[in-house]
Amino acid sequence: MSLPKNVLPWIISAALCLLAAELLGAALYYRDTKSLVYFNQPKATPAKGPVLENFKRRLHPYFGYTGPYASRDFVETNGLGFLQFQRRPIPFVPEPNDFVVFVFGGSVAARLATNSQEGTSLLQTLQGLPQLAGKNVVLYNVAQGPGKQPQQLMELAFLIALGQHIDLVLNIDGTLEFVAGMSNFQYGVDPIFPPAAILQAIGNEFAPIENASEDYYELAYGVTHARAESKRYALLLDDSTSGIAYIKNRVFKAIYDRSLERKLATYNETIAKGKGWEGVRKRLGLDMPLTTSKERIVEDIFDTWLRCSDQMKNMANSIGAKYLHVVHPNMYYSKKVYTEAEKALMILPEIRLPSTAGLAFMESRAEILESRGIVSALAMFDDMPDTIYNDTTGHVNKLGETMLAELVAREVGSRLGRPPGK
Repeated sequence: MSLPKNVLPWIISAALCLLAAELLGAALYYRDTKSLVYFNQPKATPAKGPVLENFKRRLHPYFGYTGPYASRDFVETNGLGFLQFQRRPIPFVPEPNDFVVFVFGGSVAARLATNSQEGTSLLQTLQGLPQLAGKNVVLYNVAQGPGKQPQQLMELAFLIALGQHIDLVLNIDGTLEFVAGMSNFQYGVDPIFPPAAILQAIGNEFAPIENASEDYYELAYGVTHARAESKRYALLLDDSTSGIAYIKNRVFKAIYDRSLERKLATYNETIAKGKGWEGVRKRLGLDMPLTTSKERIVEDIFDTWLRCSDQMKNMANSIGAKYLHVVHPNMYYSKKVYTEAEKALMILPEIRLPSTAGLAFMESRAEILESRGIVSALAMFDDMPDTIYNDTTGHVNKLGETMLAELVAREVGSRLGRPPGK
């Protein structure tokens, strides 16, 4: 049976369009990754393992929030409820040959402490220091996203109060001070408190939003759905094995990213103005009058952060521990020439705006940081042509994590002095 004459040209045209789309997608993939999409191997999904999205924080009387203690359900947490596989009780008595390190800070510090990208780990770089030759480095994570001061200060005070032996206090932070602090201000919550967005979500579990309308629940669902779809298409993008699939996944991820950005802004505004949020503020004691203003907020956040760092150093020194404070790099405040993959991630103004304002102010106070011994690593990726950042909030990939671990180890080595026998 022969095809009608007017059908064949349409079939040929459709085939050519598909071929053009495939070639375009393959070209875009090559531009972004410098490899051919047809050789891409989809990542194997483990049958079981930690699911970070299911990690539920809960209110903590001193730290603001943590996960459950020593959890093995969805993700593994240590004895204080921070992400890490660590069976040691708190406090624990180290062996004579142990060198005990506690890592404080936000999500960048937590990922570094837990070797989330599986590069050269912080534990490996510290273990490789000549000053620690023959020592067993015990690394304990008490960093969490989106943690900020004075949470780190409270955590260290808690550990000292428990009688925990510590040889090295590592504080790795910077960006979240301004992102979470300025977000708090928009919520009507003083920046001195832990992130209001986290506390509001926890508070709603035992103080449901009053008189919530159908519109609110639809909005909440929209935020959750957009976030889940964005993550799903990000995984599909990485696993693309054809040009057409790469284009399709890239387009849908961009659509859901934009949708999440719009809906999240509306959701935050709704929560901030809603009666339910007012109830949570009162129940959690977050309704303290603001101690800062729009004109002074950046400087006040910086001053609080600096005072907390000073006190952490004093406390560390009081128990004979070394103290190192590092300001980690930030994707939204850098002179780096971004790759196309990185440019596609820079879509969150709620991170970009406070990061730019806060870190610029911090850099203008460089002499103050240097006088405290605080190490600024803000410029460490400025000359890197490779892709370093791997998500919209500015976390780093395997290469970036390795470089940051090596920088921290070098700074630790300089504070430990000359190796024995040198």
